[in-house]
Amino acid sequence: MGFTKGEKQERHRAIQQILLKNNLRAMVFIGDSNVGHGFYGDFRYYTNNRTIFHRQFTVALPGSEPVLFTYSAFSGRAARERSFIHDVRISKNLLVHDGIIQIDPLFIDVIDLLREQRIDKGKIGMNFEMLPFPWYTYLKKELPDLELVDVHEDIMQIRLQRSDEEAEIFRRGAALADLGFKSALEVIRPGISEYEIVAEIEYAARKKGAEQFFTLIGSGKFAYGEENALGLPVPPSERVIEAGDSIILEITPRYEGYWTQLVRIVNVGQPNSDLEKMQSVCRDAIKKGLEQFKPGKRVMDVTLTMESYISSCGFLGKPPFGHICGIDLVEERVNTENDREFRPGLAAILHPMVYTADGKTVIFWGETYMATSDGYERLHHTDDVLVTVK
Repeated sequence: MGFTKGEKQERHRAIQQILLKNNLRAMVFIGDSNVGHGFYGDFRYYTNNRTIFHRQFTVALPGSEPVLFTYSAFSGRAARERSFIHDVRISKNLLVHDGIIQIDPLFIDVIDLLREQRIDKGKIGMNFEMLPFPWYTYLKKELPDLELVDVHEDIMQIRLQRSDEEAEIFRRGAALADLGFKSALEVIRPGISEYEIVAEIEYAARKKGAEQFFTLIGSGKFAYGEENALGLPVPPSERVIEAGDSIILEITPRYEGYWTQLVRIVNVGQPNSDLEKMQSVCRDAIKKGLEQFKPGKRVMDVTLTMESYISSCGFLGKPPFGHICGIDLVEERVNTENDREFRPGLAAILHPMVYTADGKTVIFWGETYMATSDGYERLHHTDDVLVTVK
């Protein structure tokens, strides 16, 4: 769907306010192609540009349009056509060896731009988590009078104030997860491999616009105790599904930069009463937690409520029970220490971890929710039934 010009202007205005508030002469954003925690998303949020290989850089300047540096004509074309940034520059530098350290050519471009703008003193903002130590030492050698300020928390506060456009992207991404699960149910049977199941999930959603996937799967015979062969989901393998197996799926598409997640379990060939008992506790713990999922309540309130309910059922709950999601898959954890208040547009994946009393057997189950002005919106339309396929 893409973002409107108004969304771009709001984000640019917010970054300009951070520059002004912190008396910064520039801010440097480092884009990376990894899936990770909240600090990866600052670049994507500001630029609306997907880093498809290695890294990219954007420099924000007070009262000016930002500049984006990338490696190739391919990624440069994508940035010009699809991002918020008009001034896109292709690096002409090569790796520089500073002693035994190789310095990224794009980082050299950033330093050259700062020199061109006569920014050799004062403060510049960066995300310290994204700044490798060799680059830091090189920057201090080339521009020793600059002071670096970590601005990630300031940016994060902006990122967590979701717009209506972001909310619609969350909804569309959740629909892709639903579609992926529906497609999996159509092919799951004895004799199919984990690879094939995951391929069907991702193929269905890719056709409808998913830009990226983080799909995990686990399969095996579910039973209480040490002989439980159904582990937590991991990347797929060539393992072939057998009659009597259960399959746990963590279906996580990224749409227009934003992650949603659907976690489901499927029985193959026959129901499993032990699994059904744990699944019902997991499902109902979410329902209890959702009573606290509304403005004025905190993430920890949801977590503690779920944990208490699981305990009352004779099982163990071990937080975290999910994560705040957005441009990063894990922007914050849903745990007992998170005191963030819910605001409209804040999205969270709730998937409580339910263990047997001896701690030997665990399952999880869940989906993505978004806070509204008076409660929450369940973003997925997949039901809560533990499905058995023949």
